[in-house]
Amino acid sequence: MDTVTHGIAGSALARSVTERPSARAALLLGLVGGMLPDIDMFFLNGRIAYLRGHRGWTHSFLLLPVFALAFALLAKVLYRFARHAPLRTLFLFAAIGIGSHILFDWITSFGIMFWTPFSRRRYALDWVFILDPFFTGIASLTLFAATIFRSKGRLLSTIGTILLAVYVALCAFLHGVALRAWKRIDAPPAGTKVAVLPQFLSPFRWLGLSERPEEIHVAFFDVGPFARGKDSPRPPERFSEIFSSLSDYYPPPERARIRRYARPVASDALARAEALPDVRVYLDFARFPLATVREEPDGATSVSFQDLRFLPWFSGPWEREKGRGMRFRRQPFVYRVRLDRAGRPLDTGFVGSAVD
Repeated sequence: MDTVTHGIAGSALARSVTERPSARAALLLGLVGGMLPDIDMFFLNGRIAYLRGHRGWTHSFLLLPVFALAFALLAKVLYRFARHAPLRTLFLFAAIGIGSHILFDWITSFGIMFWTPFSRRRYALDWVFILDPFFTGIASLTLFAATIFRSKGRLLSTIGTILLAVYVALCAFLHGVALRAWKRIDAPPAGTKVAVLPQFLSPFRWLGLSERPEEIHVAFFDVGPFARGKDSPRPPERFSEIFSSLSDYYPPPERARIRRYARPVASDALARAEALPDVRVYLDFARFPLATVREEPDGATSVSFQDLRFLPWFSGPWEREKGRGMRFRRQPFVYRVRLDRAGRPLDTGFVGSAVD
């Protein structure tokens, strides 16, 4: 979830537990507390450090009481509308803001390490897309109404909180529907890693993924009543066409096209690339990593790693699908290593964008 939405939702939730005398303190502490966990981004130097550490220490349920108490004490000293409120009340507002941030990151697909420092395992429910206009809209309208109609602020915030809970429950239900549909059309073997991930702008659109020893299966589909899709959708050629192409790429499950991406054969270059420290961090973060090995004309070898949960609906994996008419492509979290003839790294780093 984006940081601003976290703050808005945290503020609305905190307002729902108090009446007017503490309303301003609730709104502020919920707002700042809702955004506070993302402060870790200011202390992470580079994207590999981001993958290693984001949603760790500041997103921990175990450390939540510490951060909430520190923030409540700071607010009591610095914020004049909080000076006369009991410390336990300020602690509650801060805890609601921070706790809501952790919960709302958990329902996305990025993954959150909420048992830090005892475990660095990432948890993700895969219910809600990381940028969800419906979630943000409900939270924003709630906060706006609660600040305009102050005498009914608590009631309006409570109603908004219930609506948020209902929307998240709907997304959880649709996740179950999508997961059953994906297992039906892909028929993954027992024990296979399987996931369905929410997609942009609609709780009905999903990306199905399943992992085999030799390949990864991928399909985009829509479980909603108005799904249509096209058998051969035209890839967008301009940025303005990307969003208009959404409905074309998400057919009903029974018409979903399963893409099969083969894993590369074992090689010395692949093994050397996977052994690099930064690549190991990347692979620890990735849930459905796909490597692509390519020999270059000068004798060097390029090894690209991509987490397919971030695969765009209109494109295949990086460096695997050329000449499909697209003039602009950008795929996040693609890490590339170039090795010389002896297997020594020439350069490493994330790929930004490409023009075909």
